[in-house]
Amino acid sequence: MRRAREIAGLPVLDVKSGNQIGWVQDVVFDTRTDSVSGILLEGGHFFHSSKGLPRRALANIGKDAVTVRDAKLQDVQGRLWSETLGSPVYTEGGETRGKIEDVFLDDTGDRILGYEVSDGFFADLLQGRGTILQQHVVADGEDIVIVDDQARPWGENGGGSGS
Repeated sequence: MRRAREIAGLPVLDVKSGNQIGWVQDVVFDTRTDSVSGILLEGGHFFHSSKGLPRRALANIGKDAVTVRDAKLQDVQGRLWSETLGSPVYTEGGETRGKIEDVFLDDTGDRILGYEVSDGFFADLLQGRGTILQQHVVADGEDIVIVDDQARPWGENGGGSGS
């Protein structure tokens, strides 16, 4: 499992030309399919706000760099990782479960596995941040995330991460 935060800022390398074409500015999610739809670039000489590389153009999202097969920039649609941060999480019953601090992805960087959730600075110090797995997400809207009533980021006893 990896965090979207670990991908932002990585260099983007074109495996055909051997050139660095920029850096990952943001990760773009398709919340309908719980998948990564692509990345947006910063740097380089051709950055535009919604221009980036779709997931199918990426050869690999590695630990130290993202490699691409096709460096042709395209419009990449979806929810931005940077806009997801700070989104409140509520249950279907109307109880708050904290705010999103990061998005957990599978090791390949293809699928959303869940969210890292914070209940505030002091709660983070006392009990750590929690985890809500994607299977508990009922709706992933533009501004909020709704989870089922069983989603408990800190487990029944309020410590560690669980769901």
